[in-house]
Amino acid sequence: MKRKILISLLIVSFFNYIGCYSYYSLNEEDINSGRPYSDDEIRLALKNSTKVDFGPAVTHFNNDGFYLNLGKPDSLLLGIGSIFNPNTGVKKNYKGIVEGETIDSSRIFYIDSKSYSVYWLKDHNRLSFEEGYSAEILPGQGTGYFVFKPPYSLRRISMDEIKEIQISKINWYITVPFIVVGIVALIGLGIVGSNMEDWNLPNLRSMK
Repeated sequence: MKRKILISLLIVSFFNYIGCYSYYSLNEEDINSGRPYSDDEIRLALKNSTKVDFGPAVTHFNNDGFYLNLGKPDSLLLGIGSIFNPNTGVKKNYKGIVEGETIDSSRIFYIDSKSYSVYWLKDHNRLSFEEGYSAEILPGQGTGYFVFKPPYSLRRISMDEIKEIQISKINWYITVPFIVVGIVALIGLGIVGSNMEDWNLPNLRSMK
């Protein structure tokens, strides 16, 4: 019984996930008013018919990697690796973005046939990234949307490549019916399961 309820919950959650969200295109008025906001989920519809999805820009990265919308040229370091604090002696996993002006120096080390980029910051912390898991964005690369999916693969999407900027929104017309169907399905399974237990139906496996 518990297994049936768990399966039904997973099915309802799946259909709810694919049905709840839709995208709408920003018009000039939306963009002039400040959209997309920092917590908007973004989809770029490119002129070559491909689409690129981003999570909320306030986080600057998601599970797959990093994305940035740069409105002006900048110097940045993106990376997934470790950070070491010499004052406390603590080393932690690191995933983030560093302003280029906060970097004091850098060097490449080779350990066990692997290459690591090490950056010393002006606050004395030390960042270390295995080859392919960090990328530098320089002012000369210009503006636009930058996508970095380790290992390697840094891509710039210029505004000239973008046909539409779309924003995710919850589609309540689709979501509510799925919720109702899910509740009805759970109630139905609960009733059927309880009746089967009351009828003491034999276990088919034990009959083989």
